[in-house]
Amino acid sequence: MRKLILLLAATLGVILSAPSYAATTPPLTGYAAKAGGTVLNVPIPAELLSIPLTDSQGKNFTLASLKGKTVILTDFLTLCNEICPMTSINMREIGDAISRAKLTGSMMSLELTVDPKRDTPTRLKSYQSLFNDPSWTVATGTVKGVSTLWSWFGAYTQVVPSEKGVIDWMTGKQITYDVNHADVIVIIGPDLHWRWLDLGSPAVTNPKAKNIVPSKLYTYLSKNGKSNLVTPQQPFWTTSAVYGALNEIFKIKIGK
Repeated sequence: MRKLILLLAATLGVILSAPSYAATTPPLTGYAAKAGGTVLNVPIPAELLSIPLTDSQGKNFTLASLKGKTVILTDFLTLCNEICPMTSINMREIGDAISRAKLTGSMMSLELTVDPKRDTPTRLKSYQSLFNDPSWTVATGTVKGVSTLWSWFGAYTQVVPSEKGVIDWMTGKQITYDVNHADVIVIIGPDLHWRWLDLGSPAVTNPKAKNIVPSKLYTYLSKNGKSNLVTPQQPFWTTSAVYGALNEIFKIKIGK
């Protein structure tokens, strides 16, 4: 239901007031982006900009420290076996496009976990190494800080018991809990304003390409996960929508 409410708001450009979690999503107004998603212009509060984050290399940063960069930001967790590996594929593709355009100094592809309790920098480093590509950033933070940040962006999260028989791809141990979450992708402008929103499952550009999902993660994918790779659930977002938004809002041309 949460995804549906956000989808209707994004499609119709109406005002949306989110339920209160750790932080409250502001009322949103905007218009439909040409390639998908919704164009916004919402200043991010200073208290969110100062939330401490840490990447897979152990480097500390905040959103405030990224001022001057255009940031593509999405949520994930390393123990998701249905959708998040495909999210990472898309974010890696965006990171590669940024690198090819030689814009790494002014742009950033960033995945921020919704499971900071387990997704430590060490674990994030192991996860990213499966893709053998450092072109995008994966990050974590404190439980309170991450919860506050994602709540403001409207990404609902809920800790639930894990299904029986799900084995951690990294440790080989039984997983005890999962984190349900809304799948959102946003763009933060160099002025630290929230400028674009899309939501839903990631649609991979070439899902049948060989080794598109790292082998260890492909083995870890559930039956639904393997299905989502080829036929993502509606609604879904694409890298083309991201590239279109970057061009429409900032006149930045990357990707295809």
